[in-house]
Amino acid sequence: MKKVIKRDGRTELFDKEKIVRAVELSFQDIENEISEKAHLKAREIANFIANIEDDLTVEQIQDIVEEKLMASNYKNIARNFITYRYERTKMRERNSQFMKDISEKLAASNVQNQNANVDEYSFGGRMGEAKNSLMKKFALDYILSDMARENHLNNEIYIHDLDAYAVGMHNCLTIPFDKLLENGFNTRQTDVRPARSINTAFQLVAVLFQLQSLQQFGGVSASHLDWTIVPYVRISFRKHFNEGMEFIEESDLRCEADLSIEDDFYKQFPRVYKYAMAKTEKELMQAVQGMYHNLNTLQSRSGNQLPFTSINYGTCTLPEGRMVIKALLEGSIEGVGKVRKTPIFPCGIFQCMKGVNRKPGDPNYDLFQLALKSTSKRLYPNYVNVDWSTNVGYDKNDPKTYVSTMGKCKLQLI
Repeated sequence: MKKVIKRDGRTELFDKEKIVRAVELSFQDIENEISEKAHLKAREIANFIANIEDDLTVEQIQDIVEEKLMASNYKNIARNFITYRYERTKMRERNSQFMKDISEKLAASNVQNQNANVDEYSFGGRMGEAKNSLMKKFALDYILSDMARENHLNNEIYIHDLDAYAVGMHNCLTIPFDKLLENGFNTRQTDVRPARSINTAFQLVAVLFQLQSLQQFGGVSASHLDWTIVPYVRISFRKHFNEGMEFIEESDLRCEADLSIEDDFYKQFPRVYKYAMAKTEKELMQAVQGMYHNLNTLQSRSGNQLPFTSINYGTCTLPEGRMVIKALLEGSIEGVGKVRKTPIFPCGIFQCMKGVNRKPGDPNYDLFQLALKSTSKRLYPNYVNVDWSTNVGYDKNDPKTYVSTMGKCKLQLI
């Protein structure tokens, strides 16, 4: 019995009714109906092919259909059939390449590790990369215009995060840490109380970074972390001072006011002041080290990706803020883990500001020098110029108005 050889090499029995239906559909596309003449022409072509004794491939059958239509008075139908065949061929080729891409991702046979925070060898990494291939194909084939699709494929434009295009979620944002640390926040499972110490504040910074990264694609950033942590340095210092008053001075006197750590009230007790300062500096350094370790070990997004995090700092001239900046830079220089590796995250961005840290004599110029030392040894921080033209009109009394950036953009505007 006559057989048809399919494209993958399999064979099946010849069925001329399939040819009749294919030709009739071409007529219907053009004439919006299947007329009697259309049915007769389709049947004529199908019978001709059926009378060929040899087995035929699918491509040979389609070639014959094209030839018969072009040799008739139905050249417009032939053109429609040729176009349909071409589009189906393109789709098969796309699907064939798509399945090849999926197979490579699942088998981790072509690992590129395009993002520093994604391990494509891991279970989650392989699953995530395979999913990304599917989502990219969906966006290219069903959402983008033909022009946008071709421009992307031809590298005339590049659509960033194409794998998330279909969902339409936001990419890259700044988290309002001031508000969340002060008031607490809710997660899907529970609520979190406000921070009441340096240690808790930095722990919650890491938690918030991770939680938000699960709700979006792209990076998450803190716009002025030095200013944000000031209240918690004061709280911790006050706690340590009150402990010192109890055990060193053996006094019932306590401080309950929100005072600067350099307030004269504290300094009237030199031994207690020295004790509270030492304890606060130690707590701050441990908290910063904990944040660096957490953000370089806590996985998110199906267990294959570190949260892409960035922290901006460098402008706070309050004593508490200067302590925070110094601790962040020293933590960066020290590195993480047993062998003191350079922490990939958070990406540090030092905010340069005239009159604050740019020239000798500026209150934070020493910290700018420390930042340069960190950059020379640890790549980070990057630098952003608060005084550049895009940030004209910022309020020097409101750090929320200072320009900040995502570390991965490598924006350096000194």
